[in-house]
Amino acid sequence: MKSISLASSRWTQAVGLLLVLGSDFVLRDAMLPQQPSDFDIGLTLTIEWFILLFLLAFWIPRVEGRDLSNIGLGTFRLRYLWLSIATYFLLFLAWIGSYYALSAFGLSGLGSLQPELRRHSFPVLFVLLLTGTFLEEIFYRGYIIERTVSLTGRRSLGGFVSWVTFTLVHLKFFGFGPTLDVGILSAGLVILYLKEQSLWPCVLLHGINDAFGLLIGPLLIIP
Repeated sequence: MKSISLASSRWTQAVGLLLVLGSDFVLRDAMLPQQPSDFDIGLTLTIEWFILLFLLAFWIPRVEGRDLSNIGLGTFRLRYLWLSIATYFLLFLAWIGSYYALSAFGLSGLGSLQPELRRHSFPVLFVLLLTGTFLEEIFYRGYIIERTVSLTGRRSLGGFVSWVTFTLVHLKFFGFGPTLDVGILSAGLVILYLKEQSLWPCVLLHGINDAFGLLIGPLLIIP
């Protein structure tokens, strides 16, 4: 009976992992056109949030039989605030180096996306901010890392899968150069999660990054 229960647990975790990975890539790479309108983005994000609610309210607690602390949604600690700010500063330095490295090869980084972002309304950009801050962290850090670790026993593999999938899901719309910059952010988020085993510092870090990238950049800084 114990072996059957273990096999069932591994099966449900594998299905959940495929659900999260498959749905996000299908929604973003298959459903969204190359130049999506506000409606296209809104529809995709609505479906993504329904999947997130299904995961948190039904799949994890009822099917997998686990609580949300299992995916890093445990106690919030004040030190996560300064830890996320310090990590963002280190990433900012890495992006400065990336800017010069990409320029040497005739490529551009995340800054080149600002004109495209200005095409979209503030409500869409704000929902994108919330999606990156919360949904993507739960999907790509908490759930993907922990379920990969549960299935393989290797935290390094969980981190690698998270890093690769989060980076590649941005490739279609960001292009090669900006996606490399996303890879830097992804690495920082993975390291932070593996070190703290909590989503909260990752949520804060992702929120800081997207606040600058999605709101301050296109709406305040760039004319």
